[in-house]
Amino acid sequence: MKLSKLINFLEEKFPKYLAEEWDNVGLLVGKRDSEVERVLLSLDITEKVIDKAIEIGANLIITHHPMIFKPLKNITGDTLTGKKIIRLIENKISVYSMHTNLDSSKSGLNDFLGETILGLKDGKILDSSEKNGIEYGIGRIYKLNEVLSIEKLSEILKEKLGLDSITVVKANEIKGIKKIALVSGSGSSYWRKAKKLGAGVLITGDVKYHEAMDAKEENFSLIDIGHFESEWVFSNLLEDVLTKEFEIETTIFNDGPIFEKM
Repeated sequence: MKLSKLINFLEEKFPKYLAEEWDNVGLLVGKRDSEVERVLLSLDITEKVIDKAIEIGANLIITHHPMIFKPLKNITGDTLTGKKIIRLIENKISVYSMHTNLDSSKSGLNDFLGETILGLKDGKILDSSEKNGIEYGIGRIYKLNEVLSIEKLSEILKEKLGLDSITVVKANEIKGIKKIALVSGSGSSYWRKAKKLGAGVLITGDVKYHEAMDAKEENFSLIDIGHFESEWVFSNLLEDVLTKEFEIETTIFNDGPIFEKM
């Protein structure tokens, strides 16, 4: 199958124009007319991921996080990014990235995390926008079937996501939680929006100290499940999407998490 056919399908389902302005999504390395027989799905591109792609004979790596964010002044073996790009080209491996366009799209990463992984239903977009007649946006809001304590919600998250521990910022006045907000990746800046829309807690990753302090003082709870931990299901989502549409071999390989608890 031509890479262009796969790209056209993905960009129709998850349009590139839904990505944030600062983002860099789409085909980052490779030629559109190249043949694709096997795809490696990974949250990031590390050297271990490239090793795995070479080992299994993958022609394409699809990632969530783009390996190129800023303009490159050179591509040489003197830098880590340059070394990776050279290895990819030498081994005829293309790279395609789907980041904030996948986060924001309906049936994208936030919906997959909330509905498929956590079993929630009828999510509403947290920070909604519209472009070309398509509603999209960062994060989701879900009403719960029952009122939960933050302790019970934390236990559910650990069970569903296979986590040993999570970080919790408890509101000063502890109340039962009837509605939750969810933002995969680094989404703690959305807590005020979540509170305004009636959520009792925001579940996300990379919660910063001062945001946590402000949320607590304004009587709002945060649950930090980790950046990697909130996004590793990207690979599962893409595997589902691709195998329903194409007869193509897919392999999931995530080199993470980065942070380890001792």
